Amino acid sequence: MKGKKTWHRKRHMFYYYLQRLLVGLYVKFAYHYRGKKFDDGGRQYLYIFNHQTPLDQHLLYLSVRRPPYTIASEDLFTMGIVSAIIKHAAAPIPIKKSESDFTAVKTCVRIVKEGCSIALSPEGNRTFTGETVHIKPSLTKLVRLLKLPVAVFIVRGGYGVIPRYADKPRRGKVTGSVERVIEYEEYKNMTDDELYELIKSSLHVDESECSHTTSGNRAEVMERAVYVCPSCGAVGTIHSSGNEISCSHCGIKAEVGEDMHFSPSFPVRTIKQWTKWQNEWVNSLETDCGLIFSETVKLRVLRREQSKKDVLADGAEARLYGDRLEVGELTFNYSDVTAMTVCGRCRLDFYCDGQTYQLTAGRDFCALKYVNIYYNYKNKKENGDGFLGI
Repeated sequence: MKGKKTWHRKRHMFYYYLQRLLVGLYVKFAYHYRGKKFDDGGRQYLYIFNHQTPLDQHLLYLSVRRPPYTIASEDLFTMGIVSAIIKHAAAPIPIKKSESDFTAVKTCVRIVKEGCSIALSPEGNRTFTGETVHIKPSLTKLVRLLKLPVAVFIVRGGYGVIPRYADKPRRGKVTGSVERVIEYEEYKNMTDDELYELIKSSLHVDESECSHTTSGNRAEVMERAVYVCPSCGAVGTIHSSGNEISCSHCGIKAEVGEDMHFSPSFPVRTIKQWTKWQNEWVNSLETDCGLIFSETVKLRVLRREQSKKDVLADGAEARLYGDRLEVGELTFNYSDVTAMTVCGRCRLDFYCDGQTYQLTAGRDFCALKYVNIYYNYKNKKENGDGFLGI
């Protein structure tokens, strides 16, 4: 390594302990977080964690002695000076969300050769429902390539305290710990399918039926997660206020209880049930179904190399169709789009013609509907399995 620039720098340890102090204090009071320490025995690991809160990777850091380098969405690298500080302090590994990124894989190999550990969320998406979401089967290739023991870090309670669609933490308790280690000797002779199923089962958490919060704002911005009324089928008519969610088209209302269940008269009981019904509705759409929804948005193009986002259109009308997305005068045919994903709570990233685009709107913007409709098109054209992108 002499004379060669390494990924790992001594300053990363300083910032690691600094963020452990600051984040540790925050989550102790905001999440009532309790984590269990993990003794790595001086070994390298591939840490994998389920994704319930915005700070899951930091919860992992609070449990381990040596900082792993975390794979992060490229959106993190387009915030100007903030991105520059993050890169200097922690050197996360950039990856294009929902796309295969061979550069990220090569970076992981390089970091492992330098004697460091890697951390990632195999879901690549925070859960909207409380249940662990889709994991790409290609994860097994990275596991085999790195040949590291796999430490499975599980976060529990996060869905009740800060569901993905919400802005602020609610009252509740979050815990985190390494619940099992999958040694290389254990998985090296497994088939890819066997290893994939082992990882899925080890990471699986379902809090859709057991979450609890005493917050007085339990329906906060829930329309980021659900966009089709389960009563009348109208799109984009769901609105939230306090503990209540309603449809402006048919007038149906429901109160969200402390157990995160809807009042008994509502057609669905939980966000998970609503999402399942909503996915079935999407899967029933034909690609030539015409205009589904329209709204006013802002369109940007992300430029990771320059750590910025350039605005292409502001106040433009986005028109969502079964086979394309139109933004103002621009048309993005789904046949030309390689991937779409929800970033954060309410941003849409999609990849087309070598560019990364981002769509945003108001606080109640639901990016999920665009992702679901896009993947329905892909499924119809490529005989897919009904998976709708998250």
